[in-house]
Amino acid sequence: MRKSLRSKLCCAALIVACISSAPILAADLKIGFKAEVTSADPHVLNGQNRNVWAHVYESLVAQDETLQPKPSLALSWQTVNPLTWEFKLRPNVTFHNGLPLTAADVKYSIERAMSLNGPRTFRNYLKGVESVSVSSPLTVLVKTKEPNPVLPDNLGLIAIVPKALGDKVSEESFASGKSAIGTGPYKFDNWAHGQNITLVRNANYWGKKEPWQKVTFQFLPREPARASAILSGSVDVIDNATSKVADAFTHSNKLGMVSTTSYMLNYLQLDQFRDHSPYIKANDGRPLDKNPLRDLRVRQALMLAVSRDAIIKFLMKGDAEAASQFVPVGFAGYDPSLKLPATSLAKAKTLLAEAGYPDGFRLTLHCSNDRYINDAKLCEAIGQVFTQIGVKTEVSTMPFAVFQTRAIAGANGVSEFSVLMFGTGAVTGDSLQPLISMVHTPDKSVGLGANNHGGYSNKEVDGLIDQAARTMDDKARVDLQKAVAKTALADAAIIPLIHLKASWAFRKGLTVKPRSDGFTMAMNIRENKRSK
Repeated sequence: MRKSLRSKLCCAALIVACISSAPILAADLKIGFKAEVTSADPHVLNGQNRNVWAHVYESLVAQDETLQPKPSLALSWQTVNPLTWEFKLRPNVTFHNGLPLTAADVKYSIERAMSLNGPRTFRNYLKGVESVSVSSPLTVLVKTKEPNPVLPDNLGLIAIVPKALGDKVSEESFASGKSAIGTGPYKFDNWAHGQNITLVRNANYWGKKEPWQKVTFQFLPREPARASAILSGSVDVIDNATSKVADAFTHSNKLGMVSTTSYMLNYLQLDQFRDHSPYIKANDGRPLDKNPLRDLRVRQALMLAVSRDAIIKFLMKGDAEAASQFVPVGFAGYDPSLKLPATSLAKAKTLLAEAGYPDGFRLTLHCSNDRYINDAKLCEAIGQVFTQIGVKTEVSTMPFAVFQTRAIAGANGVSEFSVLMFGTGAVTGDSLQPLISMVHTPDKSVGLGANNHGGYSNKEVDGLIDQAARTMDDKARVDLQKAVAKTALADAAIIPLIHLKASWAFRKGLTVKPRSDGFTMAMNIRENKRSK
């Protein structure tokens, strides 16, 4: 206790000393960014990549701060028949090289994103597209294989680049800046690998002009380094400002903080695919005669053991909120009437006994230790409560790069692990895609169940998802998605844990609009004129 208090006092003194020497806001914006960009190709799927490149490239449909769709390069969109969407493009938009935006560029971009190979592409979001055609210089028709109610949302993830790039444009060409040509408010300037990316203002942008002459994303993966950078004034804004630094920042009125609940869901996946699960044993270490996770009562027992309120209060604090379903409040598909059963260790033990495991069994819980906020500690806490109900749990953590490879190593993407903690969510603000990804029976050939690493399969759930994916009436579709969530959670398809929060710290004189995708956008950062 004394050491903790002394550390906070020292940190408070450091804040005052550092901020007193902080420079006045200039025309340049410097952002301390947790995650390093891994590819310059805007059609390679990666969250931090998309965050940075969204300054350079735009899509047909944009997302507001709550991830709801709004016009961008497309002024409007509508269905002309159940299998065809029409997009009307914004006139007088030019690429950074001066070429005008046309429907041919949109067709080229979507087709390129559909055909790009590799482990991280947008092909899963485009799997329902049959063809793309041009009906006029500013009109694009997208034909789908089946009715696709969320096509505009999915196309909102696809960066539009000029057709003039050709069929053989390479990663190196994007990374050098030669092919980094978009329509966005900023232009690519330089990528110093492992250090930073700099962007410069697009003076010919079709929309509202940006106040920042130059924007620098400084890669600072360690939180203490980001905190030091904001304290010293070497950056103006940092992302992922967790409660670890928030307590120290509150000692000064020279810094501001803002946060919002993000789409990211941390949840447990359970092996419901194999008859014998590799990391589950009897208490004496011998193999069990069957996989206990295939018994609903066992899955429900594990669900009942988890106290999300305790996780928030004692571990996550202000960095997360308890998750009761697949998406947080405000997202399409959230059901305010859907609640998980209250935590009860006694009921959990009773269910285990009814399932034939009065003395429990042993399992290993596998997790990452560098991907999500407190991911290793969260798994340790869950391991402790599982042990309390008799399921003696060993927690094995590893770097996410290793964890991810092993998590999807089995047939059709099923994990080699028996129980694992994963993170994903509704990047478009709608629950349909995560339901398809997380609880539909896996079928890699058609992009179903891409994140269903436990091999969960329920014909009723599949049928409801398939119906929702073809329902063009939004209200009817969302009602179906709520029914999916209710059925899947009653079946303990997954165990929801928490929705992570996205948070930022910034120097006094700035305002930052928080986004539910956690993106740090220069377009959402402004000098506060009232502070002058």
